[in-house]
Amino acid sequence: MNLSNLQSLSKTGSFSHLTNVRLSLEKERNQLETILEFSKEKLIYGIHTGFGPHAFASNEDTEKIQKSLIYHLTVEPIFSFDGIPHSHLSHNEARAVLAARIHCLSLGGSGIDFKTLELLNTLLELDCIPVLPEKGSLSASGDLIPLSYIPLALLGESGFTGKGKDLGPSRWNGGTSQIPGLPWTPKAKEAISLTNGTSFTTALLGLQVLEFRNILSYSLELLEYLFSFHSVFSDAFHPAYHNHKQFQGPKEIVRILYPVVSKHSKEKKEGRRIQDIYSIRCIPQILGSILDEIISVGRIVEQELNSLSDNPVLIPTEDGVRFAEGGGFYAAQVSFASDRLQNAMAVWFTWVDRFLNYLYEPKENGEFSLMLSDKPGTYAGLSGLGLMSTHLTAEVRRDSMPGSVQSVPTNGNNQDIVPMGAISVLRNRRTVVSGYKLLSILAFSVFQSSRFAKRKDLVPNKDLFAGLKTMAADRSLDFEIQTLMERFKNSTSSLVKIPIG
Repeated sequence: MNLSNLQSLSKTGSFSHLTNVRLSLEKERNQLETILEFSKEKLIYGIHTGFGPHAFASNEDTEKIQKSLIYHLTVEPIFSFDGIPHSHLSHNEARAVLAARIHCLSLGGSGIDFKTLELLNTLLELDCIPVLPEKGSLSASGDLIPLSYIPLALLGESGFTGKGKDLGPSRWNGGTSQIPGLPWTPKAKEAISLTNGTSFTTALLGLQVLEFRNILSYSLELLEYLFSFHSVFSDAFHPAYHNHKQFQGPKEIVRILYPVVSKHSKEKKEGRRIQDIYSIRCIPQILGSILDEIISVGRIVEQELNSLSDNPVLIPTEDGVRFAEGGGFYAAQVSFASDRLQNAMAVWFTWVDRFLNYLYEPKENGEFSLMLSDKPGTYAGLSGLGLMSTHLTAEVRRDSMPGSVQSVPTNGNNQDIVPMGAISVLRNRRTVVSGYKLLSILAFSVFQSSRFAKRKDLVPNKDLFAGLKTMAADRSLDFEIQTLMERFKNSTSSLVKIPIG
């Protein structure tokens, strides 16, 4: 499974490969049933025992244990009294989480009943998606509270979103269902298999990687537009200059920008600086390093998507298989990766804020008026956008303390060190939203700068700005920024390459 698959499944579709793993998963389930019937070991975690600090006593009522897991975790109110969802993941995010969990369990080793996996895939196909809460995961022992709402919905005690939301059982329709197999009763190990994994953290991080890759790519499109009529020194973008280093990101940036920049490079003149300031000259290094981080984080996400995250898991022995307990639910790598993505986004915010200062300051750009105002001293121009840019940048930088070092002991000290990746991805969600706003500010600023271009004939037409007008006298720009935000959010840059890497 790659990020392209994840993105596609977050919108529509289902898995077609499950029939290929049916026999192997049914074999594992039979092995699990054999262990339950004949093994002398009656203290297998989460099958005979309770959970976390309660894992010390054997209990043969395996169905009751599974329901106990679901009920003790479903503590976040996600519906109003009349059944309206609130405080939950978006529909597309929940689809991605469900898809990630299905794929994870299809890899084998969990022991889940194949019929349950098929049922989950049916929900994906019918777009009948369990409502999942935003909060409640520490990314240790799996994404417990958010994922527990998947089996709660299967029991008919929660609810769904999507086109097929009314097909499933809920607490508001008396548990009636049009989907065969629902309501569902968990067998031994099934509820813990659905809940005890990293699919919430991993799926959300995967979507964020894709969103930020899109934001970065649109930034490059805006630079192409700007540099088609505004001259900068081209040496900083010369491909040969970047062959002295081994990083691929800067090479990709100059591959895109050098053909534009080189058409009318700024000329050196006696008495003037012969190099641009860093926010211009170091664009390949700044944006290239961010691109390298995005690609690296994307690969980590794909590694976790294609790994089994569960506990306990089946491992081979000389006589067959047995259950082994460990920490396969611990989302350490994706927690680190979540912080890395946030740091990369924070650097992008800082660069955009400085780049806007370049556009707004005539002493730096040498071409445009102060604050891109039609009449400096009378009209404020884009001063307000500059203030908003600085606010957004400061906010994101404030939020960039790594979550992966914020461990707090919990669960009766059973979970005495946790990676906090889910805390980080929720923070990243806020940053992505702000990213689209700052991208829109950058876009309108670049568009406004075309009003002052010395060579108007070099200003290209760009569909992004269709129906928008540059600003003469000061006016409210809320409509323009909102329009640009919607256009960016609902489209994909032509420079995006998927799958990442």
